Amino acid sequence: MSNKKAAWFSAFINVVPADYEKWLEDLALQGWNIDKIGQWSSIRMVFKHTTPKHYRYVFDMQAAPKKDYKATYEQFGWEFVGQMASAFIWRKEYDGERPESFSDAESVIKRNTNVMYAVMVSFILFLITAVALTVCFILFFNTLNLSDILQYVLGFTLSYLFTLYLGYVINKIRKNRLR
Repeated sequence: MSNKKAAWFSAFINVVPADYEKWLEDLALQGWNIDKIGQWSSIRMVFKHTTPKHYRYVFDMQAAPKKDYKATYEQFGWEFVGQMASAFIWRKEYDGERPESFSDAESVIKRNTNVMYAVMVSFILFLITAVALTVCFILFFNTLNLSDILQYVLGFTLSYLFTLYLGYVINKIRKNRLR
């Protein structure tokens, strides 16, 4: 058995923060642990096979963390695993009862709403791109050669597909805001 394994597009598959946390926790229970999460870990994350551990993971979206953000988490025994864009990943090893990361339901809702708004920004950008490419395609169709037509069709098709996917993600997070 290999000592390492990679997970591809994990942040795109486990889109609800609670699902992402559970996925990481389940892997840790199987002995697949991560040393560090970096900017590209949403694309490819590498795990090492170690001793199975009970970790509580936290996915915390912070676009502009306060000066004492990391120190506050660390003060309560959380280990900083890394950061993907504005998502900070924390973990805490435990025995017995799974530790809570947020003090109340309102904090969980706020975290999930922040994630949903971040996805909405991408949704809007892809939608604008798709509509703009479609309008340009229609307006300039008579002047385009076959290569240009294929590029436009590919561009707006991919933009619409990403827009649909992001709409799905927004809806899934909205439905699971309490988790």
